[in-house]
This record gives sequence, C-alpha cells and structure tokens, in this order.
Amino acid sequence: MLDVERIRADFPILSRTMNGHPLVYLDSAATSQKPRAVIDALVRYYETTNANVHRGVYRLAEEATQEYESARTKVAAFIHAPSPAGVIFVRNATEAINLVARAWGDRNIHEGDEILVTAMEHHSNLVPWHLLARRTGARIRAVPIDGDGRLDMAALDVLLNQRTRLVAVTHVSNVLGTINPIAEIARRTHAVGAALLVDGAQSVPHMPIDVTSLGADFLAFSGHKMLGPTGVGVLVVQPDRYDQMDPFLGGGEMIREVTLMSSTYADPPWRFEAGTPNIAGVIALGAAVDYLRGVGMEAIAQHGLVMGAQARALLSAVPGLTLLGPPPGPFATGGVATFTIDNVHPHDIAAALDAKGIAVRAGHHCCQPLMARLGLPATTRASFYLYNTEAEVEQLASALSEVARTYSPSKSVASMTPDGVAAGSAAPDDEFFREVVLDHYLHPAGREPVDGPVVEWHGKNPLCGDEVTLRLKTEDGRIAGLQVVGHGCSISVASGSMLADRLEGRTLDEARRLLRGVKAMFRGEPLPADLDIGDLAALRGVKDLPVRVKCALLAWTTLEEALDTPPGSPQEPHDHDHS
Repeated sequence: MLDVERIRADFPILSRTMNGHPLVYLDSAATSQKPRAVIDALVRYYETTNANVHRGVYRLAEEATQEYESARTKVAAFIHAPSPAGVIFVRNATEAINLVARAWGDRNIHEGDEILVTAMEHHSNLVPWHLLARRTGARIRAVPIDGDGRLDMAALDVLLNQRTRLVAVTHVSNVLGTINPIAEIARRTHAVGAALLVDGAQSVPHMPIDVTSLGADFLAFSGHKMLGPTGVGVLVVQPDRYDQMDPFLGGGEMIREVTLMSSTYADPPWRFEAGTPNIAGVIALGAAVDYLRGVGMEAIAQHGLVMGAQARALLSAVPGLTLLGPPPGPFATGGVATFTIDNVHPHDIAAALDAKGIAVRAGHHCCQPLMARLGLPATTRASFYLYNTEAEVEQLASALSEVARTYSPSKSVASMTPDGVAAGSAAPDDEFFREVVLDHYLHPAGREPVDGPVVEWHGKNPLCGDEVTLRLKTEDGRIAGLQVVGHGCSISVASGSMLADRLEGRTLDEARRLLRGVKAMFRGEPLPADLDIGDLAALRGVKDLPVRVKCALLAWTTLEEALDTPPGSPQEPHDHDHS
C-alpha cells in the first residue's frame, strides 16, 4: 500500500485552499500535479545546465546533452522499449499520433485502405486519422463498444480484413476507465498485416507498461499526465517500423548533411526531433519517471483500484447518480469515476464541487462520438492518482449528495443552500445571483409556443451539450412572439429565460441594443447608463469564468443570428456551434 500522506508532502500545490476549503484535486486524467523533484529538475536545468543539446563542444552543452539523453534512457526503461533509439520526444500524445499519421501514414496508407478506430477514442486519436483519410482516400471504420463500456472484440474480428492498414486504439478510456486487451488486439491486427498504434495517455501514468509485450508498433503518451511538465510527450516506435517512416518536420538537428538542393537525415530518433527540443521538459520528465519508479507502478495501479472501488461504492448511493463504465478490476483501472446525476447538468455539478474546493472535469472530455454512443451531451468525471486519499473520495460523495438534494424536484429556490449548485457557478457569496439564476432555471420564461414564427433557429455549445431553440415572430419591427426552449446548465437555461423575459414586445432595435449590452457586460465593459438589463445583472460575475460565458451567451448569440436572418428566409431550424 502507498504511504499517501508522505507522497502528498512532495506536492506543493496540494497545500492550497480553494474557495476557503482545502484543495481536493480530482482531475489527474486531464493533467497531474507535479512533485517537488520535478519542479526542482526544471529549475536546476535553467540555473546550472542551460545550453542547447547535441551541438556545442563545450562542457555546459555536453552536460545538457547528457541529461537530455539520460532522460531518453529512463523513459525507454520505464516502458520496456527495446532501446532508447525507439523513444522520440514530442510535445504531447496528440503530436505523437499526428507524427505517425504523417511520417508513417502518408507513406503507407493509400486509397481504399482502411483505418480502424474505436467508439471510445479521444479526439486526438480520431482527428489525425480523419485528416489522413482525406489526404489519401482511405476509409475510417469504428469498432463499437458493448453496454458495459468494453470493446466488442467480435466486431473487431469482423472489421479486420486485408484492407486494414492500421488499428488505432486507446489503452485506457479517459471517460470509462476501460482497459482494452492490447496484446490480443495486437495479435489479431498483425495477423492481417496491419500496424497497431496505442494511445497510452491514460495507461502509462497508472500501470506497469511493457511496450514489447503489448505488441504495439507505436505507443503515444504525455508527460504532464504522469507527474511531468506540460509540453513534453513521447512516441515509442518499434525498430522495424522506422524504415517505413519519412521525416515529420524538417530543419536543424534532424539532418545528416544539407546542400542547397538536397538533404540527408540523421538516424532515428533524432530524425524526428527537428529544431531545439523542450530540453528542460524532457529532463524534468526523466525526474518524473524516477519518482514513479521510486513509488512503484504496481503499487500505483493497486492504489487506483482501491480509489475506484471506494468511489463506486459511495457514489452509487447518491440519489439519481449513474456511474459509467466497468467497475475497477481486470477491465478498468479505477482511475476515473464518470457519472451523471438526474436533472443536474455536469457544469453545475462541477461548479458546486468547486465551491467546496473539489476539482473535477465536466463536459464531453474530447470524446464526442462516445458521448453520442452513450446518449449523453456531457458527463462529470472525477479522476484519481497516487496522491489522492480515501477521505477525499468521501468528501466527493458527500458533496454530490448535497448536489442531488439541491436539485431534487421537491426543492424550492428558497431552500437552496449557500453552497448550492448555482452558487458555485460564478458568485458563491452573491445571494442575488443564487436566487435569480435558480428561479429562472427552475421556472424558465418563454416556453409558450409561438404561432407562425418568422424564424426558427437552433444553437448549440458542443463543449458541454447546452442547446437552445429560439422561435421568433415579428410585426412592424417589434417582437410579437418569442419562444426560448433551452436544455443545459443552470446558467445557460437561466440566461435564455431572462432573454425571453426582457424582450417580449420590444422593438428589434431595442433587442439589438440589449444584445450589445449583454455582450459588453460579459466582456467586462461598462454599460450605457440608461440601459436597464433587469435580472441579467445577476450574471455579471460569470465574466470571470470564460467557459461559463459561453453558456450564458448561447441564447443571445442564437438571437443575434435569428435577428440577422433576412426576411423570407426558409423557416427550417439551423444548427450552429457556439464553442
């Protein structure tokens, strides 16, 4: 078992308070916190060893090169790569996957070929293949998941064929925590002559990895999710694949000889590290690897299972809460607990938790196809790492129980607690904000149908799934009918209700003037002295939360498009993303 309290002492940020509460950091799947050893490695490089690598013949440059290449050796050993020559340093897992799509994909994928992905992939393991397919004429095919959030291996067998050139799959889902059977996928992939790329962003930080045993031809992961700094990642390439790859970027460092008319290239991995690299970040990543090996990856993996099991046991008792993905064990790491709560938008859940110092992630987690498969616009995710405690999981469960009570249909606005969902959204100490927003959220205005609307317009914020449909009828330059039907977080719905409340019966000029005033308010600009914005003043504090500004503005930007629609335009709904 881990000595978590001793580990926590190594992380300076964990001593912070947030909104008057001790920080409970439960978003390590997005980025991990950094131990003092990693921070010191960054500082030490700049204070004592700052020089470019692989070039200078003076001692300082040689020291920098030695530390840089030492980190490569550490990373190779950490994931049991055949040799350090298989380790390419990049900025993050996203860049690593893009490197493969360009350096290997452009050379080996052709029209009519097929690339297999899965329904649980992060956008970073989808978009590069979409771009490659567009360039080459290849076809993307997707392996589905079952009702438990596990990969459908029978479907994989059906999809694999002689046209398959690449299978791109996540090792661990960043939403479901599902562990995919990579070694078995590799066996089946190689049987049809295809290559296998594994997104290890959520596995390398949390469990022992042997890239050779996995059978992955390419393994991508990010340093910042495994205690390292941002801006450094790794692509591991099996030796027999290097000869199938062309350079990704051209410039200094990756060359052997250059003339005015031609160039030859350095041996891998340096062939794929053009220009001055993130030297300090790579060295600090080496320090992160040292730290993780010192703690022990087996112990870290076991701690994740304990955290995940406790989280599922406590959260499953929260009224209206539904957990996603398989339980911790052979099919899931336990490192994430992703869930929904009936009648509560994930952004409101995250905001309420933030009011208590608990940091979680809300949204689609860069997995929109997975959200579509689950029939959800967004979810809330708590993710755990080696520095999280059982007491923090208990705090999470207690806070979520309060959220569920706050949004119970039987609750009235007057009974909302000061730390309620809307309070955490923008202004925890603002009673006016709390009462006005929740009143509009629970009793929205403008829901009545409009007869014969001139314009029907649909707006959507894909970041969190907020949606609004606006139906507008005008007569003699005046709004004669306005329906605003919104679905989403409390701020989005409340803002749409306020819009309907303020604009019914107003002239179009008055509507445009109010629209300009609302947008100015969210930019922090002064309003005209004679502009009465009514209840909208409750939303002033949202300007300090950029993500929530998009929620608050959704109905208004949709109105702006509706007002700009030429008379006589077709009356079909229009989808527009306001992200």
